[in-house]
Amino acid sequence: MSTVPGSNTMSPFVRQRRARPQPITELVGRGALLLALLGAVLVGMQLAAVLPGTSQPTTAVLVLYTGVFVVYLAAGLLAWWRRPANRMGPLLIVASLAVFAGNLGNATVPALALIGDLFATVVFAAIVHLLLAFPSGRLRGTASTVVVLAGYAVAILLQVPILLTLNDPAASDAFATVQRVAGLAVMVAVALLLARALLSADAAFRRVLFPLYGYGFFAVLAVPASAAGFGLLGADLALALAVSQLLILAGVPVAFVVGMLRGGFPRTGELMELSAALALAEDQEALLTDALARTLGDDTLRLVFPSENGAYLDERGEQADPPAVADDRAVTPVVVAGRTVASIEYDPRLTADPEQVRQAGQVIAIAIDRSRLSAELLRSRRELLASRARLVDAADRERLRIAQDLHDGLQMHLVLLALEAQQIAHAAEAGADTSARSISLRENIDAAASDLRRLVHDVLPLPLVGRGLGDAVEDLVDRMPIPTALEMGTLDDIPSATATTAYFVVAEALANTVKHAHADRVVVTVSRADAALVVSVADTGIGGAHLRGTGLGGLVDRVEAVGGSLHLTSPPGEGTTLRMEIPCASS
Repeated sequence: MSTVPGSNTMSPFVRQRRARPQPITELVGRGALLLALLGAVLVGMQLAAVLPGTSQPTTAVLVLYTGVFVVYLAAGLLAWWRRPANRMGPLLIVASLAVFAGNLGNATVPALALIGDLFATVVFAAIVHLLLAFPSGRLRGTASTVVVLAGYAVAILLQVPILLTLNDPAASDAFATVQRVAGLAVMVAVALLLARALLSADAAFRRVLFPLYGYGFFAVLAVPASAAGFGLLGADLALALAVSQLLILAGVPVAFVVGMLRGGFPRTGELMELSAALALAEDQEALLTDALARTLGDDTLRLVFPSENGAYLDERGEQADPPAVADDRAVTPVVVAGRTVASIEYDPRLTADPEQVRQAGQVIAIAIDRSRLSAELLRSRRELLASRARLVDAADRERLRIAQDLHDGLQMHLVLLALEAQQIAHAAEAGADTSARSISLRENIDAAASDLRRLVHDVLPLPLVGRGLGDAVEDLVDRMPIPTALEMGTLDDIPSATATTAYFVVAEALANTVKHAHADRVVVTVSRADAALVVSVADTGIGGAHLRGTGLGGLVDRVEAVGGSLHLTSPPGEGTTLRMEIPCASS
């Protein structure tokens, strides 16, 4: 009869991601249910084959052995159900069959016992396969393939001469020694490959691999250590040894399930379900990148679109880095009508089959092309808004230059002329007629200077330039002929174009209130909220205002040019509220 084998493995795990559950295919659901029913039948058959005639302690161990088979099978079915395209689930199911076969060595039927003895250590090879195939379920590289094949050869082929020489203890022991040495060599090779994988992984991927590989190293060391420890005690603790080894063996799928329950093992559907999910999605703004990432189980996946100028854009129309090819990055183009409309950059360690990525891209190729056009439109819109904002800024700078020229040039000249007229009027040699005419000239010059100051203020109010938006709005409020309250927050570092636009909106709103609203009270609010400048002017007037015909129509384009929005609420008889929001990141 065979003894309970030890284990050397890690629990399969896939990176934690935010994911929306998708329905699995009907085929996978039915297949998983069928395998679950078959597993229940196998459990009953195995217990019937190994339990008759055993003592109570041995019965408990054999039931535990069968329980390990159930844990492996359940983990494999859950993995297959959650990620049908990933091969880790089928590998776990195969590993469960290895556990099942190993327990047959304890059967009371000679033929079944012989099968169990032949496959007594094949679970080691299955665990090696799981370790080296994680996380995509596919072996990568010649070294990994050779080591896995060697593991199966050691577990099965080298078991044959041991069984054939059972009547010759010396020969059987010799072959068993050869098998142990070969198995140790395989385990050393596995340790080296896992260490190399850890060292070559990036920091994020290493955080996923390390605890799982760590358990594999623990299992490799714990099983022989437990056997050696019981041997040193010299006590007949075979049952306790079997239990400890079984618990270590059961830890492989348990660790896998724990990782899955933590949210790291995402549910995905078949490619046809990806297409259906996009067609039926309630959120039409959902990014295709997220849909592809959920389907392929890779939260590092990027979808980039080539633009006409040779650059790359993401789905939001932002400039993106070109797709990169490296040890941990691979690129698959998406082609529509002979044109490469996008490139999918992904982690080949998570999705080892490029054909799977290509098929996923082709399933939603039309949606990808539409997303590419949307990205280009978003980029064009941003460029247009930026161009309009530059025009507004240039116009403001020109208005400021004109206002300063009028203030510092013509206005000062008028002031000097007024002083000269006053001197002439009060000169001793000036006659009465000359004095009267000089005084009249002085008054006319003062009136012209006053008109010029109003013109300068209308072109660009100098208080706004000299003292900032807060003081300029306070000046407007102070000159209101009706009670006006001002609520103002901190207004530091407001870009000039934003401040100028806000001032003109407040000025026009207050002017309209005085002319048309018949209000008895006005409240002006100016504040920053969430990186935006918010301006509100609310009155208690007769309402019924609209943007057309109120003098605000011309300001709508200006507000939108700097990326803002202007909203007017004015129900008849309930007053008017004008609200403006403009992004105000510091320039």
